[in-house]
Amino acid sequence: MTAARRLSTSTIVAGSALLAVAIAVLGFALEGGWSADGAAAAARLTARFSYFWFITAWSASALAKLWPGGWRTVLLRRRRAIGLGFAAAHFVHLGALLIAVLVFATPRSLTTIYGGGFGYVMVALMALTSNDWSVRTLGPRNWKLLHTIGGVVIAGIFFTSYLGRLEDKPWLAIPTLSLLAGAVLLKVAAALKSAARTRAA
Repeated sequence: MTAARRLSTSTIVAGSALLAVAIAVLGFALEGGWSADGAAAAARLTARFSYFWFITAWSASALAKLWPGGWRTVLLRRRRAIGLGFAAAHFVHLGALLIAVLVFATPRSLTTIYGGGFGYVMVALMALTSNDWSVRTLGPRNWKLLHTIGGVVIAGIFFTSYLGRLEDKPWLAIPTLSLLAGAVLLKVAAALKSAARTRAA
């Protein structure tokens, strides 16, 4: 965590994007190169990579509230950078998806297109407002509402996506859904702790 304190936000975001690109290239390489299977593999692997960035950013506040100090506080302080790192990785994932759909005509349902599209709108809005100017302009309450709704929407999309893989890929779905459930429980526990403090005050 000492190293994380020293890294600039731009370094973290660029590093996330470059790693996501490398993972996408690996996906193509593993499935025979520039092909529909390669694009599908690139999309799958980059989605999994960005998922861990999301879970980390989404859990940061709850972890710091429940167990203040140490690496949890460092994580909270760098949450903006981690969230932007998620956005960078997830837009690389979008690039792989667009290649699969537009170049190789991989079919996608309307639900996936519209639901996923709305998710990317929220990712973009959260990324564009992850700065002090946006907090001042929107007001802390509206800014927090936007990011809360955005986080829930993205979590819901990941939940739906991995729930659909329980039957054919339980080795993937069970750990990822468990991580998401753990993040939800952390947020609920943190909210209850804050409510208890408010009542005590």
